[in-house]
Formats: sequence, C-alpha cells, structure tokens
Amino acid sequence: MILSTRFLSLASLILCAIVCLPVYCQRQANSSPQPSSKRPLIPDMIADPTITEIDGTFYCYATTDGYGSTPAGYGPGVVWTSPDFVNWSFHGLLMPEDQKDRYVAPSTPVRNGEKLYLFPTINHQVTPVLMKTLRGPLLDLTGQSLDGNRALAVMPITVAKSIDAEVFTDDDGDRYMVWAQRGIAHLAKDLLSFDGPQQVVETKRQGYSEGPFLFKRSGIYYYLYTLGAYENYQYAYMMSHTSPLGPWAAPEDDVIMKTNHATNIYGPGHGSVFRDPKTDKWYFAYLEYGRGGASRQVFVEQMEFHADGTIQPLSLIGAGVGALRPPLVTEKDLSIGAHVTASSFRPAISIPGKYDPAFARTESFAPENAVDGSNGTRWMADEQDPTSWLQVDLGAVHTIKRTEAYFVTPTLGQSYRIESSIDNKHWIIYQPVQPLTIESPHVTQSPVSARYLRIYVMKGTPGLWEFHVWE
Repeated sequence: MILSTRFLSLASLILCAIVCLPVYCQRQANSSPQPSSKRPLIPDMIADPTITEIDGTFYCYATTDGYGSTPAGYGPGVVWTSPDFVNWSFHGLLMPEDQKDRYVAPSTPVRNGEKLYLFPTINHQVTPVLMKTLRGPLLDLTGQSLDGNRALAVMPITVAKSIDAEVFTDDDGDRYMVWAQRGIAHLAKDLLSFDGPQQVVETKRQGYSEGPFLFKRSGIYYYLYTLGAYENYQYAYMMSHTSPLGPWAAPEDDVIMKTNHATNIYGPGHGSVFRDPKTDKWYFAYLEYGRGGASRQVFVEQMEFHADGTIQPLSLIGAGVGALRPPLVTEKDLSIGAHVTASSFRPAISIPGKYDPAFARTESFAPENAVDGSNGTRWMADEQDPTSWLQVDLGAVHTIKRTEAYFVTPTLGQSYRIESSIDNKHWIIYQPVQPLTIESPHVTQSPVSARYLRIYVMKGTPGLWEFHVWE
C-alpha cells in the first residue's frame, strides 16, 4: 500500500520541537470516517483464521497481515485469545521474527499424547511444529526453539498444493488432513505422515482453491473450499454421509459465501467453522479481502442449517456475533464518541477494485477512527510527523480506571507514554514511557481523575485501531 504524504517546512519542524502543541500538530480532522455497521472480530489486520475454544478460552490462530515492508506483506505469527469472544489480546510472538521463516495459515492445534502440534505454512510448505503451550512458543520436532538456523521438517505432501493445511478429528479418533487445491489424506498416528493415499476431493466447481475446511455435524461430513480470489472470493461446499474421504455430493445451492455489495463485505476467503458447545450454535470465521492484498481482517457470522443438513447461504452482515460468554469488561467506555484531536493524520487513500469496480472505496485515517469502537478503522499519523500523539477529550472530568491501546502493526512492538489533564493546560504523567513491547492491547491500569488524555507513540507504527478509556 502506497500512502501519499504532506511534507513540512524546516520552520514547522523546528516549531514542533520547541512547543508543546506544535502548529503542525494542531491540524484537526476535517472529514469524519464514514459510519459503518461492519465490525471485524479483532482490531488488527489478520487473515486465514482458525478459531477454537479450549478450557474456557477462545484461541484465534491466523496470518498476520499489514506489513508492507516484509515479503508479501506478512508479519510475525501470534495467537489472539479471548475469554468472551469480544475482548481479544496477545502477548509476545509464537516464533522469533525471521524474514526467511514466513509463517502463515496455521491450523487448529492438535494434541497427540503429551505433545501439542500445529500445522502452519512456513516458507510455502505445510510444516508440523510443536507447541510448548496453546499460546506458544512454537518448537521444532526435537523441541528446540524456531530460531531460523535449522531446517524444519515438512509434511510429505505430493498432490495438490502444500499450503493451508487443516486437521479434522473424527468421532473414532482418526485424523485427516486437508490442504490447498483439494488435497486430503488420512493421517498416521504420529501425525507426521499419511497411512493412506493422498487424494483430490472431487468438487462440483473447478479452478484454483485454498483455505479448505472439514467438519462434521449430525453424522454429515462437510468439505468447504474457496473459489476465485481477491474481492471475488467465494466459499462452496460438498457433503458426505459416509466418510471424510467421501464419496462427496454437491447440494444444489453449494455456494454459501460470496461478496455482499449491500453490506460492503468483499471477498470472503480462507476461514474456519467452529461450534459453541454451550449453545450448539455454529459459526464461520472468514477473512475479508477488504483493503486488498495482505491488508485483510477477520469477520464472524452465525451458520444455519436446513432440516436436510444443507447449509443456508450466509448473508455476510459483518456486524459480528457479540459475546459468546459473559463479557469480560462491564465498565463504561468513555472514549466512544469523545472529541478527538491528533498531532496529524494521513490523507485518505482510494482503493480500487481488482476485478469488481463496485469494490472501490476510500479509507480515512482521521483521529475519530480510534474511538469509534469498530475494530476496522484506524487513526494513523502523517508519515512526516516527528511527534505523533492522539488526544481524547471526555467532555467532563471522570475517574478513569484504565486505558487500552490497540496499536497498528502491534507485532512490531510499541513504546508509548500517556499524559492526563483536567483543564488541557496542566498535564501529569499517567503512563510513563514503556519499553518497546510486543502485545495488544497495551493496558494502563491506574485510577486518575481527568478530562483529557494524550497518548504519544514513542516507537513503533504511529497509529491506533482503538483507544479505550474505562470508567
């Protein structure tokens, strides 16, 4: 993504360095972000989600998007967790950041005896790795850290395309792996090889296909696969009443997800299906092509089934499904709708469609984006801004319990400080400068009476998806 910039005169830069609120920083947003009912699951650019609940915690394993300077725009791997399906966080990386070990499209974690496995695509091949815990870190098959200095074993895949693996465990404990271009096989007990032939699932629709997913409901096996690409992504499926290996049949209405122009959800792709055991409701987590390229976000929709087991096509509302467990946070978020200013903000950019002209949209980087609660809009400071900050005016003095900052590109780490004020004249340190830390959100838990808060980005990408202020 190429962003235009506004250049500063030398005089402006000098002024920025010597006054508290520089002229450059006095720019106000003169255009508000467009209102939208869309709400991505997580306030960050991620894709290829696999979601599972284990022992009361939801885990989201995904590709990290939004890193234009890295190969193909992918960032380091992390695992996002949530106790309620609304408030998500991560702490640290799954593996050391190494440009040559590119981690994308992880699978559902699979336990085999005392060992815990994950099957991400690393360097363009499905790669089995061990997990120390469900939160990482990842280890090689000898139990050593993935430091980029040793060769990793890969799955012995010889048909289709060795990316985008997913593992399905049947009721009898047998396990099957599916992968891109319709590959499927029965896994051996060691999970590192196959004890049956590798096959290609015969599907109704042909063409390039990624992001397969296999699941079972009420005695019926479902094989889901993508079609197309970019904003024209679609999901289709096959059904079998016999076995995960088929024979497969296509329902009459076999395309269940495609672009919804009415809600501006474009290109639903590589995702996963999961069941909530407490309610027996089924959900589909999917990527939306969104801004294009490796700049995607994840949405979740509830799935419905007809009496004969066929899947009702999803309308892709994009508004989210809300809390699936009692909400972790019950306090009032004072930031929503608050008046916001910033040191600067980038000019809006136009995003064209690759195949569909209707896809074209404009993305704003206005300060208000950080307090709209949408998870899908962001404030970003101008690239030439030497002192990036965002200020929130709560309208009156409140007793603030804590703040949560969801920065842009959080897996690169951030260092920041926060100041508070009652009158916008006298400021005190609310959060001292923090060392560069890789996590999201960054939480400051300290009571203070204030009307104004100002967060400075010291290191890391100067931008925020969301800035929450809890009373």
